[in-house]
Amino acid sequence: MKLRIALLALTAALAGSAIARAQLRSGTVEINPFGGYLFGDEFTHFRDNFNNDFDHRTHVDIDDDWNYGGRIGYNFTSLLEFEAEYSHTKTRFVLHQPRVNDQKLGDLRLDYFVGYTTINFGHRRVVPFFTIGLGGANLDPNVPGTVSDSDVRFTTAAGGGVKVFITPHFGLRVDGRAYSTWLGDHSHVLCDSSGFCSSRSWVTNVTTTGGFLLAF
Repeated sequence: MKLRIALLALTAALAGSAIARAQLRSGTVEINPFGGYLFGDEFTHFRDNFNNDFDHRTHVDIDDDWNYGGRIGYNFTSLLEFEAEYSHTKTRFVLHQPRVNDQKLGDLRLDYFVGYTTINFGHRRVVPFFTIGLGGANLDPNVPGTVSDSDVRFTTAAGGGVKVFITPHFGLRVDGRAYSTWLGDHSHVLCDSSGFCSSRSWVTNVTTTGGFLLAF
């Protein structure tokens, strides 16, 4: 009886050790569908007609809304991973004014296409990580009464999170990241004939997401 218990304990220990060592093997692929929430940045200010300056109390924001997408990564080594991400949010532009209720100006479809270099800190069941990437953001606005052209703009992204492996091939992943998109000095996402134009060169949106992880 004691020998049987000892053998079972040894088998469990070896299995646990094998699972722990199996996480984030070099040469493996990870797939991560995710969902979460996007927190939108301020997009533009109104111009003050009296002094030709921008009034920061009256501004247009990208509204907070649900976000979803997917990532696929390749572990070049046990610590270094390269990832590609697609992220989608269907949100809106919201006008904020002093002493007035917020007003919806129009819709915005926001799609991120980003490639990342990800550093995984460890290779056991719980793996924190940091990631940084470059790519593009497709902004597709629909704002009545304005020039609303769909356009792809340069985007940088950075974030971090944690992977929790339940088995060597299945786990959970949560992360947060910030996307900074270059609008340029001549953005026509929101413009009209009276001179209401974007005063921001960069817009930074933040997401928090979670999903499951497949590794093979």
